[in-house]
Amino acid sequence: MNTVDLFGMNYKSEIYQSLQKLVQSILPLESNINVNGSQGTGKSTWSQFILDQSGLSEHYGKIDIKEMDEDKFKVQLEACRYRHILIENIDYLHKDNQAILAQYIQTRSLQQKPVIITTSKRSLSDLAREGLLRQDLYYKLSVFNINLPDLKQAKAEIKTFAEYYLKAFATNYKRPLMSLSNDAMVKLESFFWVGNILELENVVERAVLLCEGEVINDKHIRFDEFQKYNSLDLSLGMSLSEVERRLILQTLEHTQNNRTKAAHILGISIRTLRNKINEYKEAGLI
Repeated sequence: MNTVDLFGMNYKSEIYQSLQKLVQSILPLESNINVNGSQGTGKSTWSQFILDQSGLSEHYGKIDIKEMDEDKFKVQLEACRYRHILIENIDYLHKDNQAILAQYIQTRSLQQKPVIITTSKRSLSDLAREGLLRQDLYYKLSVFNINLPDLKQAKAEIKTFAEYYLKAFATNYKRPLMSLSNDAMVKLESFFWVGNILELENVVERAVLLCEGEVINDKHIRFDEFQKYNSLDLSLGMSLSEVERRLILQTLEHTQNNRTKAAHILGISIRTLRNKINEYKEAGLI
């Protein structure tokens, strides 16, 4: 997703339209910002895009907390030759290194004031509230907060991103221009997308490789075993009946609607499974 023109996207949802306007308002980048969101929502992509749009594509330092030895954090920080610094996965930064970062920002003059972009899975305010981030560092880093939504919160953009990747991968693999059938879109829009946009990218790439023609249909939309078993989207406040419905329907999809096999996996009788399916149909839930 690193080459996506995030401003060129024709977003349909209010949440992405607002996100687009917010990012446009902070360019060129001169304030500290935090980009946060769940796995696969595009934190690194948006951060890189903001730097590129600010004319800084080759003029910034980068530190990934998850990929480094924390004993070397101070050395890497002091070694940054640029004012603009991207610190990824700031939520993994040890308290001792949080103090080092806070002091680094504090001791710079206005002329040398660093501009820091951080990424995190959770918002800095949540981390500070729970004592996982120093309060003084929270105020220094969160001049602007960019909260990236889960794909399930912006379902209107499933088609937006799917069509983008469809075109991109068709070009990469030297395939003809492709389109998504209605059945393919229904399948994409009914999935839970726990892995968000990154997972969608993976599925579309697979579909492009599987399709021998110019129209991708539902048979080309395939989810691997990891995706199937990690896509049961449960959240606080969801009723037990809804959890049960999702589990039953997902198990049926996994077994390709083999009710005998599904009933065995679920540990219920075929009759019980049949009654549940009829109940969902009568309620208009499937």
